[in-house]
Amino acid sequence: MDILWKKKEGSVRDVFEEVKFKKSIAYTTILTVMNRLIEKGCLRRKPDGNAFLYSPIQTQEKFLGAAIKKFLNNLSKDFGKELVARQFAEGIESLDPKIAKELLKISKRQ
Repeated sequence: MDILWKKKEGSVRDVFEEVKFKKSIAYTTILTVMNRLIEKGCLRRKPDGNAFLYSPIQTQEKFLGAAIKKFLNNLSKDFGKELVARQFAEGIESLDPKIAKELLKISKRQ
């Protein structure tokens, strides 16, 4: 996903060419993962000659925001909102004061 967020779109070959230098991985593995990301609604593809071009459906920020929200909701269901909120508040204390202030503004809007 990182590669496609940076490039905006690319083929399986494009992704494979970038990944193969970092990790020993088969082209077919990249193809399988990208097709699964289509099934999960993370990528879209369009024909491009004999291949396909893939592109992210959401920006990285929106994708990660949705994933974090889902994660926090699941934690809240399993362990209670109070515990999750307390841990979140403790984590905010270690942040840059500007970021902490912005988070507090956002939480008051909810």
